[in-house]
Amino acid sequence: MSQTTAKSRKNYYKYIPIPYEHHSTIFDIDYEKLKKFGFSTILFDYDFTLAPWKQQIDEKTVKLFNKLISMGFKIAVVSNGPEERINNVKEKTYGKVKIYWRMKKPFSKKLKKVLEDINSKPEETVLIGDLFFTDILVGNKNRLYTILVNPYTYEIDSFYKKTVAIISKITYFIFFYTLGWFFRVMDLAVPNEFVDSVFDIDYKKLKNKNYQLLIFDFDNTLTTWRSEKLPEEIIKLFEKISKDFKIMIASNGKEYRFEGIKEQLVKYNIKVMGYSLKPFTFRIKKRIKEFGIESTHVALIGDQLFTDIIAGNKNGFYTIKVKPLSNKERFFTKILRFFEKISIKTMREKPKF
Repeated sequence: MSQTTAKSRKNYYKYIPIPYEHHSTIFDIDYEKLKKFGFSTILFDYDFTLAPWKQQIDEKTVKLFNKLISMGFKIAVVSNGPEERINNVKEKTYGKVKIYWRMKKPFSKKLKKVLEDINSKPEETVLIGDLFFTDILVGNKNRLYTILVNPYTYEIDSFYKKTVAIISKITYFIFFYTLGWFFRVMDLAVPNEFVDSVFDIDYKKLKNKNYQLLIFDFDNTLTTWRSEKLPEEIIKLFEKISKDFKIMIASNGKEYRFEGIKEQLVKYNIKVMGYSLKPFTFRIKKRIKEFGIESTHVALIGDQLFTDIIAGNKNGFYTIKVKPLSNKERFFTKILRFFEKISIKTMREKPKF
């Protein structure tokens, strides 16, 4: 059972040009993760996303298209430019990638017709572009998963074209660090899943999706605040899931609290780390290197949005929010709970399995 429902939330984000993800180029995106989350269609903007302005796509982009098609994605290009500018995509991919021009982004009418034409659902579609006030805004308005990339500046000889790309990038960062920073921070606090407790997590599904490391918060996630031992039912859960996953406990509590707990868990080879400094990422990031596991194969489970979930999302983990086990917690945590309630009512949902 989820802690809140999509219908109960007011999705203000559809009016805000904040992407779900931001990458340097289209080649830095984790398409395997998108496939894992059930996305079936990818729409690309053209100018400064796939190629420099008024230039053709290169062989590297064609290879990416072929790879995505082999993975089972439907691919299309949606451009505000004219047909003759993007027709090379159709020619170089032998018609495997559909093209749509004069889209009039950020207006939605033509984008909806594109989804109808390729028989794709909004919730299964990703839109990738370089302009947040056209590509990202129209994607958010239509409930697509939006990814912003930096404007294409590689191998551009034209000073004018480079200047246009750089201005676009600077404009985004100005927006991000003024009005946009608030929405971005709130977005970082959104988990992939809400569950009632660690016993309600579908560990079989996590295993099937090739997750290999589980990171658990401690206080009010596994046991009540300031407890110095784990309940027997948690020990039994760890005994069961340690056969399929490596497990780590990462707490913001001081190290000395966990001496007895380390003894409880030593036979299951479970690592325990105190003073993890969540929501900062560097201590957890350093520790998971010892496991030799990529971040896309890690799931983090915790009870706090603004410490556990932000730390997990910033590291690129799959994040799961559980209800706190008790109302007993630090005074500062109680203040954060107030903001959590506001955030949960307004947040946009992230993809889950």
